[in-house]
Amino acid sequence: MIKPQYLLGLLCAGALGSFAPGVSAQCVVADVSIQAAIHGGSKPAEQVNDVAIDAEDACVGNTSVSTNRQIQVGGTGEVRQTRQSRHQLRGSERASGSSGPTVAVPVNVQVDVYNPAERLRR
Repeated sequence: MIKPQYLLGLLCAGALGSFAPGVSAQCVVADVSIQAAIHGGSKPAEQVNDVAIDAEDACVGNTSVSTNRQIQVGGTGEVRQTRQSRHQLRGSERASGSSGPTVAVPVNVQVDVYNPAERLRR
């Protein structure tokens, strides 16, 4: 299985490598979140991933990367997994000519597995 960090690197490299020669690199935001719960609770896990990206229209040459893992294994109580991520990018002084919009690579994996065997543990 490919680790999320390696997948993130491949996605960013692919995004940056797709630009035509002579064009300045745009700004790139990569946000990878994994929220997983394996539990015996009577209610599904509450999993929230709130991501905000604020980038200037002429953003050139900047990158913001965030990775996150929230893992819950076991238990019969309520499960809440909440994440807030904020990315703020500004253009560089060397921005000349045209540049396109910021490239955003959001990856949000949410897994909730009910394990009835947790209710038998004491």
